[in-house]
Parts: sequence; structure tokens; C-alpha cells
Amino acid sequence: MLVVSPVVSSSSPSPEQKPNELFPKCIRTRQVTYPFSNVTSSQSTLDYHELRRLQEISNDSDDREEAHHMFMKQYVSVLKPEPKRFWTARSKTSRTEMNEVSPSSMGIQSSSLSSSQMSTRRSRKEITPFQRDIQILRRLLRKLHIQRTNTEHEQIFQIMTQFPQFLALDQRSNLLRQAIEIAHLEICEDKRQPVIPSNGFFLILKGGVTSPPITSQFPPLASQIPMGTLTVGQCFGSLKPSPEGQLKSPWYITMEENCEFLKIDKDEFATIKTKFEQTEYQEKYLLIRSCGEYKMWTKQPTDELVRLIEWIDYPQNTILASEGFRCPFIAYMKTGECHILRKVDVVKTAHNGTKRRQLRQVVMGKVTAPDSFGEISVLLQEAMTCTIVTATQCRLGIVRPAKTLELPEVARKLLLHTAQRTFADLSQDDIRREYINQETRKEWTDFKKDILNDVIFKKNIRSGHGKWQHSLSTSTAERLSKSSMH
Repeated sequence: MLVVSPVVSSSSPSPEQKPNELFPKCIRTRQVTYPFSNVTSSQSTLDYHELRRLQEISNDSDDREEAHHMFMKQYVSVLKPEPKRFWTARSKTSRTEMNEVSPSSMGIQSSSLSSSQMSTRRSRKEITPFQRDIQILRRLLRKLHIQRTNTEHEQIFQIMTQFPQFLALDQRSNLLRQAIEIAHLEICEDKRQPVIPSNGFFLILKGGVTSPPITSQFPPLASQIPMGTLTVGQCFGSLKPSPEGQLKSPWYITMEENCEFLKIDKDEFATIKTKFEQTEYQEKYLLIRSCGEYKMWTKQPTDELVRLIEWIDYPQNTILASEGFRCPFIAYMKTGECHILRKVDVVKTAHNGTKRRQLRQVVMGKVTAPDSFGEISVLLQEAMTCTIVTATQCRLGIVRPAKTLELPEVARKLLLHTAQRTFADLSQDDIRREYINQETRKEWTDFKKDILNDVIFKKNIRSGHGKWQHSLSTSTAERLSKSSMH
């Protein structure tokens, strides 16, 4: 439909007015935009025979208003539909040129083309380990965090440990593992969309962001020059609470395509951190209250000590403290077992009959959960009276010497009053006596083993190759089982 209809007048045209080319009897007083005025006048889009027919109707009709309405109803027939275009493959060479080319040259060209295509495909398929890790992150994060398995969570965590910004979020690896479980994929589709770094931690998986200079809390203008640009594999944002009233400058998406981020929401991380710290506090509190005389402590000094404890794991056969040196920490055994070793000066006889004095380590006891050690050595800066070695995988709650300075004076005195020296009451005679007993048992065990091996070797006895083989029938086996029951 037309927005403005032409004005028709029967008076003679003025010098300023131009006659209508299609309707000579009408005068166009002003420029009118018809619905088909933008259509190019070409034989492929306009039917001029139909246009002339409509022009004759308007010329023959006495009622110009009726002719105008009739024209407006039938003007669509003037437009022709565009012809359908069929795609045809065009070759760069004509048939005559193809006939002139020899088959051998065509084979050489095809082989060179195929080899170049293959090399291009190989180069496209070859990706760096970093790109492969980014692809794995994008694939795993497309799942909801409740749909990912523990193996997938661990795979994401191992990849994220390559980024120092992620490891700097918290020193506790167990908390970072729980943070990975709430990580999700965030997709931004609009260019120049703001991404607020104070909302959480972001790792760019696709696209890029830029940070223009911010002079106020309003978004920056497009004319401002970017101060920095981040691309795939770079991180920004923080999970720490920002000071009240202080907002970080937003980053803006720079790519035309969709941008993808690994995001850890700050509010969700704060909730997980609160639960984690509550569980950790309860675990440490129960550990302290289960150690010997610590059961008699009140809640206030226990809380002050719990605040300083950190978890640490040690593998088997690890020396935790050495005799004659200061203990590196105060330790509370959570799981595992440790051996207590003492040094003793003994006389050892060699095979040639000569005797010489040696220092040997003797196992005098063990420390198991929920025992503690190292309090007196750390607080009074004294040397350890024994060596402590892990016999199994151990998990300890430790307090480092620098942390003990944060304890109040009352708590430090209470700690010294509660602690006891580990096997400090043993004399050198007791250690020698224990050494002789252990050496005697060892010699007797070795003697029995040698006799047994000598008999087996002389009689040519091999395991699984006995001289007699008995094959009992079912009735015989039943009789033997009944007789053994009676």
C-alpha cells in the first residue's frame, strides 16, 4: 500500500510542475515513492505489456479516482518473478585446452595437488598440547557440573594446575578441587558486552576481551583506546571479596564470534569455602582433643591452636625429625604410623675377626594416631632426642615454629605443660639391650632361613612339582571330610 497517493489535477501544468510520463492527463505536484519505484527497469523484472494495459484503463476511464484504485489493485501483475538461477561448475580450462593436455602431465598435476592437499590437512590436524587442553576443557565444561564424573573433574583440575593464576586463588589444593566442581562454561554472543571480573574467576577458552581506561562507573565509549587485550589461555578476575564500594573495571568482548569462558562464580566459591572451612575446623578440633592430655583443654586455647594447624602428607620411609636437631614442626598424627629410632654405639666384628665401633639405629617404639611430638623441641628450641621415620603413608596436622609466636603466652605455657618428651627416659644401657635382642632375633631368623633353603636345594624340591600326586574319588573325599568333622 502507498503511504502517499499522487494528487491529480485537470489544470494545465505550471513551469514548476512536471508532466507524468505514464499518465499524460495527470500532473505530479510532488515526488511520490511508489512500492515498485526501487525496482530496476529491466526486461527480467517488469512486464511492459501489462503496464501499457493498465495505462489504457486509466486513460479511458472517466472516473479518475476509480481508475486509481483499480490501478493500485492490479499493479502487482506488472512485476515479474525473478528467474531461478542454477549453479553450474565453471572450469578454468576449456575442453579444447583439456584435449591438448597430455595424460601424463595431468597425472603429475593431480599427484602434486593431492600431496599438497594432504600436507595441508596434516598441518591443520596437528595441534599443540596447549590447544588440545583447551579443547578438552571446552568439551568437558559443556556438561553440567552435576553430570561430570570424578575422573572428569580431576582431568579439569590437572589442566588448570598449569595456570599460576588459578593456583594463586588459594593454597589449599582440596579447596581448589571443590572449586573445579562448580566451574561452568559461560558463552557471550555480543561484541562489546561487558564482563565484570569482580563476579568471579575467568579463563578465556575462545575469543578475547579488552580493558579500556575507566574514569567513572559508566561504560566506556567505543572511541577509547584499549589498554590491554587478553586472548585464549589467559585469566582474569578474582574470588576474593572486594572492598565495599570499590568496583573493578569491566572487560569488554572484542571478537565478532562467540566468546567462551571457564567461570568460577565468586558467590558459589564463597559458599563452598565456608563449608570447607567448617568441616576442616571440626576435623582439626577433634584431632587436638583426642591427643593425650589435650583432652583436658578448654575450648578457647584449643581454638587458638586449631587456627594454626595445616595438613600435610608424607610417604613411607620419610625422615620427619632427626636426633640431635631441632624438630621442624609440632606434629599431630591423623593417620599412619611412625617409628622411633635411637642411636647406639656398638662394637661390630668383621669377617676377618677385627673389631670396630659403629653407630647403629635401633627401633625403640612407634608413634600412631592420635599421638603428637615436637612440642618441647619447637617451643624451647631444643634438639630432638630421637629420630622419627614414617613406616606407612602418614597424614599430619602440623604447626610451624613461626606460627607458634602467634599463640598467647597462656596457651604456650599450657602447651609445654601438656607435652612430653618422646622416649627421653631411655638410657644407653636400655638402648644396647634392645639392640642385642633385635640382633639375636635377626640372626635366629636368618639361620632358620638358611637351613630351610639348604634342605630345599639338596632335595631338589620345587614348589608345585611334588613327587606324589593323589587323585581322590568323590566317595573317598566325602569319607575323609566326614571323618575330619567327627
